[in-house]
Amino acid sequence: MRKLILFSAIVWLLFQSFLLKGQSTGEELFNSTCKACHTINGGRLIGPDLAGINEKREQDWLIQFIRASQKMVSAGDSLAITLFEEYNKIPMPDNNMSDDEIQSILSYIEQTSSGTPTAVAPAEQQLPDTSSELAAVSYSSDLLIKGKALFYGYEKFANGASSCNACHYIQDASLIGGGKLSFDLTVSYDRLGEAGIQAILTNPPFPAMNVALRNKNLTDDEKEAITAMLHFTNDRYAEKPQTSKDGPIFFVLSLVLAIFLLVHLYVLYDHRKLPS
Repeated sequence: MRKLILFSAIVWLLFQSFLLKGQSTGEELFNSTCKACHTINGGRLIGPDLAGINEKREQDWLIQFIRASQKMVSAGDSLAITLFEEYNKIPMPDNNMSDDEIQSILSYIEQTSSGTPTAVAPAEQQLPDTSSELAAVSYSSDLLIKGKALFYGYEKFANGASSCNACHYIQDASLIGGGKLSFDLTVSYDRLGEAGIQAILTNPPFPAMNVALRNKNLTDDEKEAITAMLHFTNDRYAEKPQTSKDGPIFFVLSLVLAIFLLVHLYVLYDHRKLPS
């Protein structure tokens, strides 16, 4: 009898340990993958509030959507297209997770939906619209200058991360332009808002961005400066037509190269005799 009781106790402890481990894994995956764009009982952020999502959608659909939402959009899934358009056509990054990992996230969401809301960092909360105040203060301030310097790489990030323009492009008066490996950020403030930009800079949901940031956090001053710069860019250049800077730049470079070749020919070949 004692052996049976001891065996039952061991099985119960192992079962509880398994449940706690599953919850921990789901919570960790949610915080590292989902929290930048979603809350649970915390309201809409970049993406929808996920409280009660297990009751609203079938699990097979959720697993497919979490793993590759844009594949479902391209395939014509009506619900996926509706969500994509409702949330400013911001694509949710694909996630190379197993079914068990996704299910652990869904289990964590289900457990948290009926309990205490997930803790939302101040930078991720829906803040009141203070755009006019930010515009008045930051456009001529050192904060805006710092944001532009960080974006273009004139000033280095404290964690040694690559400059933003290595991957991103913004439409402004700069001759340098930017990279086209990722999104055009000209109207990112209008699409994401201050809370969304701060959330992504605090906890990037994109693997490539984590690599660029070396998996280290930016300082609060750096995030504030980048946000102010994107706010200014959005207000100043959002309504202007997108014009490519590549044409003028390549024209100038071609002109310089042509002049160099002409000078080279004149200096080296001017006194050489031409064959008869």
